[in-house]
Parts: sequence; C-alpha cells; structure tokens
Amino acid sequence: MEFFIDNENIEKQFQKLFKKILNIRNGEAYSEMNKYGLNYKNALGVSIVNLKEIAKQYEKNHLLAQKLWAKGFRESRIVASLLEKPEDTSKQQVKRWIEEAESNELLEQMCMNLFVALPELDTTLISWIKSEEAKEQLCATMVIGRLALIDKERGDVSFENFLNSMPSHLTHFYLIKQMPRVLGKIARRKSSLKDLVFSNVAELKRTDDKWLEVFEELHAEFPDVN
Repeated sequence: MEFFIDNENIEKQFQKLFKKILNIRNGEAYSEMNKYGLNYKNALGVSIVNLKEIAKQYEKNHLLAQKLWAKGFRESRIVASLLEKPEDTSKQQVKRWIEEAESNELLEQMCMNLFVALPELDTTLISWIKSEEAKEQLCATMVIGRLALIDKERGDVSFENFLNSMPSHLTHFYLIKQMPRVLGKIARRKSSLKDLVFSNVAELKRTDDKWLEVFEELHAEFPDVN
C-alpha cells in the first residue's frame, strides 16, 4: 500500500484544478463517448485538448497527480498522467494505475504522457510484453510505437528486444488493432528493423490467425517485402 504526506498548498491546487475541469464539462460529448464504447463510471465529456491546456497551467507534482488519479474521473486521471513525474513513480503505482484504467483511451494517454519516460523503460517494456495481462501487453505495444515515432536517437536494441518478445497469440481486440500500426512505425525506422518485423511476424502467423491478420495489414503497407 502507498502512503502520502498531504500538503495544504497541493490540496488547494487540486481543488482549483478540478473545478476548472468541472466548469467545462460537456454533457453532449459525454453522451457521444458512450456511443463509441467509452463507458466510464465517472466522466465529464471534456476534450483531451482542453485537458492538456489545463495541465499546462500547473507544474508536474507527484502528490497532485495522486490526488487527481484518486478522484476517479476520466478527466482527472488523464490530467494525472500529464502532471505525474516519471522519476517519482513506483512499479507498484504504475501497475495499479494500469489495473484501474477503465478504457483503452486512458491507457493510451498514460502511455503517451507518462510511461514513455519511465525509468528503466526497456526492462519494463519487456516485462509488459511478456506478461499474461492484456493491459500490460497493450501498454508495451503503445509505448514502443510512441518511441518509434518520436525518439529518433533511440538505439535499435529497444525495438529488437520488443520484436523478439512478442506474444505467440493475440487476444485483446485493441492490441490486435494497434499491433500493425506500431510494427509499421518500427519498420519505417530502418531496413534492418523492417526485416526483423517481417521475419518475426511471418513466424508468428504460422500458429495464430490474428498474427496472420497483422501480417496481411503490414504487407499492404510494405508490398515490396516478400
């Protein structure tokens, strides 16, 4: 169990920040979210663009992020992922946040805003992609895809380790949807990574129909690969 020493100033920031979120809640947008399967227990229909604008008004703070997460709203948890300090997170906290995330949208925001900067990231990604937990597999995939897109200086080892640790079977529908997109991003970095993507997926598709779907989608993007 995690314990935190409260701080009066941070509590005031939290109250003020959440009030800003409440002031721009959108009932119509909330109804649209439900139509698209974003069924949160607590949500206010505020756009991610607006949430990022609110987050920019505050410095990153571990306690503030904890308070926002504990509030339990979609919006407060997205802002929590924007304001948390990666270096202050514990493995226990990260695991708990993943378990408590109610949607793929929230997991994706956590990956883009926070998880890409976690300490010992390469080790964490391998642990996640080898996990039996579908959410952790999904997080590993979305994070490595984000790194492939934004981290131009990152060495090949991170991507090679991911490619060589991919699960033999895909079961989570959103992971199946994300995988060809992510592998395409990795393949576009350099020809040697593209070769590894296709050789590994070609092997995986022999025993899993979902990997066959991934292979076919990748081949449509890279028709030059045999």
